[in-house]
Amino acid sequence: CWAYSNHDVERHASRWNLDDAQMRLYLALLVGLRGSLCLYQGEELGLREAYVPFEDLQDPYGVRFWPKFRGRDGCRTPMVWSNDSAHAGFSEAKPWLPVAFDQLPLCVDAQNADEASLLNFYRHMLAWRKSQPALVKGGLTLHDHSDTMVAWIRDHPEGDVFCAFNLAPEAAVVTLPEGTWDPIEGSGFEGEIRQGSATLPAHHALFASRKR
Repeated sequence: CWAYSNHDVERHASRWNLDDAQMRLYLALLVGLRGSLCLYQGEELGLREAYVPFEDLQDPYGVRFWPKFRGRDGCRTPMVWSNDSAHAGFSEAKPWLPVAFDQLPLCVDAQNADEASLLNFYRHMLAWRKSQPALVKGGLTLHDHSDTMVAWIRDHPEGDVFCAFNLAPEAAVVTLPEGTWDPIEGSGFEGEIRQGSATLPAHHALFASRKR
């Protein structure tokens, strides 16, 4: 499966120093790929690598190589469910690792109440993917790529989907394949196609459909 983070590496929001817009874009890129995608707990909240004091470390590598390497415990701290419950709602008992209190503003309860939150964007994006046959079961053909742009076609008998991702901090133009393409509504990314091309804002995606 496709994944950015797991329990053995620094969280990708920290590893790549991503802001909110970039985290949404990188999820869209996963959604557009062929195959299964895997999400690591907390990335849907936008959690960054936590700081774990030396006296609380459990990872043998972190204990051995501190402070040059602080180990892998920074991505393993408890999931933050609530900001007004013991241990952030993770457990009533003392957890293996301490709660990262600087993560509490991003807890599930707080983001549930915000329709524009990253958590709700993740939910929406994953549900939207299920509604697109080409994204669920279609093939994949690379269309174009550069250091800051990548685009491909997900082909399916019910209709093809063009996926483009602008990773740059400035707008970029992408030329679509032959055919009549229309932006797909509901992806969370707005787009307009004119004369076979589209301008993508910084850190933005485009999903477009073409009937066969």
